[in-house]
Formats: sequence, C-alpha cells, structure tokens
Amino acid sequence: MIVDMEEASRLLTVKETCKYLRISAPTLYRMLERRELIPVKIGKRTLFDRSDLDKFIDAAKGSSPRVKAVPKKPRAKRKGKTLPDRLF
Repeated sequence: MIVDMEEASRLLTVKETCKYLRISAPTLYRMLERRELIPVKIGKRTLFDRSDLDKFIDAAKGSSPRVKAVPKKPRAKRKGKTLPDRLF
C-alpha cells in the first residue's frame, strides 16, 4: 500500500498540534473541554486534522478579542475616618 506523505501528515498528534498552534498541552486540553477543537479518535489515539486547525486559526483572525476594554469608574472619595483612625 502506497501512502502519500502529504496525506499522512494531515493528522497531527497532541504534541504536534501544540507545536503547530504554539500553545501548551494544558491549553489544548482546555480548548478541548470548551469544544473549540474537535479531535479525531482512532483507537486510543487522539489526533487533530490540520485543515480543522487551519479553519480554527482563520476564524480566530476574524473574531473580536474576548476581553473588551471597559472604562473604569472613577473611585469614590472616602469620607470619614482616615486609615490610622480605623486601626484602633
């Protein structure tokens, strides 16, 4: 059986996926828990389709940042006792 090497490298291991996305393994596992990535299970092996990873990257480019800058409310001036008075 002749296997095309390009097709053979289509599926990546967890370690290869982390390297491809430049993330740590714990980050990858959190992404799996949040179902941001869907693995390919073959037997006991967990693999990732390179085209799915590329789609994930393309989608991440177009998305807005998760944390939005929220203007801070000005601090209310404290009235009453000063710090040393409160200690006693």
